[in-house]
Amino acid sequence: MATVQSLAERFDETIQDYMAAVDDTLHPTRALDEELVRKAVFLVRRGAVQILSFQEDRLLLEAVVSDAHAAKVVLNFQAKTAVCACPQDAQCRHRLAVIFYLYQKVGSLSEWVAAWRSKEQQTVALSDKPSPQQWEALIKYIWRDPIPSYTARNYFYFEQLTDGRIKNALAHMPLEREWKNLFRTYVHFLSLSEAWDTFYEGTEDVHHSFFQKWFDEEWHELADLLSQLRVQHRTFESDAFFEFLRDRVHSFILADDKSFSLRFSVYRLFWTTLFTNDALRRAERATFHDIDQRIEVFFSILLGEDVTIEPIAVHEVADYIELATLADREQFNQPLQASLHAIKPHVKTFLFDKLQLQQRHGYVKDLSYLFSLIDLDEESWEDLFHQFGHFGLPAYSMYLIEKKLYKQWAELHHLYHSPLYFAEECGLSQVQTDAPEYVLPLYHRYAMEHLKERNRASYKQAVRIWKKMKAVCKRSGQMAFWQSYLTEIRTQNKRLRALHEEMEKGKIL
Repeated sequence: MATVQSLAERFDETIQDYMAAVDDTLHPTRALDEELVRKAVFLVRRGAVQILSFQEDRLLLEAVVSDAHAAKVVLNFQAKTAVCACPQDAQCRHRLAVIFYLYQKVGSLSEWVAAWRSKEQQTVALSDKPSPQQWEALIKYIWRDPIPSYTARNYFYFEQLTDGRIKNALAHMPLEREWKNLFRTYVHFLSLSEAWDTFYEGTEDVHHSFFQKWFDEEWHELADLLSQLRVQHRTFESDAFFEFLRDRVHSFILADDKSFSLRFSVYRLFWTTLFTNDALRRAERATFHDIDQRIEVFFSILLGEDVTIEPIAVHEVADYIELATLADREQFNQPLQASLHAIKPHVKTFLFDKLQLQQRHGYVKDLSYLFSLIDLDEESWEDLFHQFGHFGLPAYSMYLIEKKLYKQWAELHHLYHSPLYFAEECGLSQVQTDAPEYVLPLYHRYAMEHLKERNRASYKQAVRIWKKMKAVCKRSGQMAFWQSYLTEIRTQNKRLRALHEEMEKGKIL
């Protein structure tokens, strides 16, 4: 193995990235962070770090840290991750000690620690006089260093960095109870704004689902905070803070990039939860010079005004589904109908070209519910279910049952080869009650599929289905058909002794 010195020099840039992540994640104003750095430095200085091996093909460095118990640490120089065998999930002193050990081969650890600790005095000086501008300055100071480009390709570092900076900002929370939720809102919203470009780049990379999950969690955190602020008593002093926040939310939606839909979801959250005054909403709408139709429709729904929606693009469908949902929640039928009619021509393209596979079922369920709230003729329903494809089978099945089109229901499930459990989810029992003659061919198909497997377990399953058929025939007065059917089955399979035994056990003869 190459010497530690040569490895450190070779991967100098990677080690600097590790240190930048540490600097962003930990802050000297937090006692736990200060203790973590102090203990890691102590481990390095007493020689507790030993490099075991370096795997050239995978760029993995293995080390052991002699602590109360020896802990094995693995650094992946390619993915820029650090894993420790100790039970601590978050950053631990062992991982930090190995990173510090490598860093001191290419830099001064003492100088780094001194510079890191100096942040405490620099930051505290910013929080002398409370004001919205002061809060923003504090948060922007914490986010002052550019986010390294590699974090958009590695969610682990993005999460560590954002979590660390948010915690650093929250460490300066006012002591007064009435300011706490508002300060938290500032921290999470302004941090979301600062991390936005990197986050959005990450949604288009290999770790896209993790970045989306992070956004969802931040969105729900903001939703909780805004709900609390909405019912919290406001003082005259806080008016400037809310006005400043409205201005920043407005600037947030004006950003000219490809992330409008995600930004719009945050914007809607503020204006449906926190800023609920109609006069404020009218004033906000009036501030837009070239207003996006989605924003226009959004405020019209909130203000109880009818809308006219021009044809929309397929990439806007998800936003209009949210607007239709809002109209339903506000019990305002006109914009609900207008939104759904704008969506309808794009349903198939939206589902199958714009969504991940795992998202389609949920959207079909939502669309089925929303369209059920408006008047559609049968031709329109047929077109809609055709656009849904097989994801729309449950909704289409319920529609056919509601219209008492039982023959079409059975043909639909024959066409798509629906398994028994799925047919049952789609209303098989209701069809069996109202039109038993249409479920008998389905039961026959299910039984024959089990019979083809030619084993005793499958024969038992076939008998269970035949018992259902017998019950249907008995209720519908078709026992003569049942006896004829059963005789034919036994004749065709007279050599299958195990089958005949299971039929006798099942008492279907």
